[in-house]
Amino acid sequence: MVGGERLASQYGMCAGKAALARETSAGSWQVKVHDPTNLTAGHDGWVLLGTQWATLEAACAATGFSYRR
Repeated sequence: MVGGERLASQYGMCAGKAALARETSAGSWQVKVHDPTNLTAGHDGWVLLGTQWATLEAACAATGFSYRR
């Protein structure tokens, strides 16, 4: 929670891999994809695709992230 406001998150897919979009602060979204074989992946296997999109829809358009609505 930020200032009493609950931040959103959404699991989905990106390029055939499990992905997560989450609001890191109100109005700022980031997208990560789980790809442990990627050399840029962190110790947990997640690769950050980008951050600071104003909406979930903008993050989806920029990264190809999709989820069930």
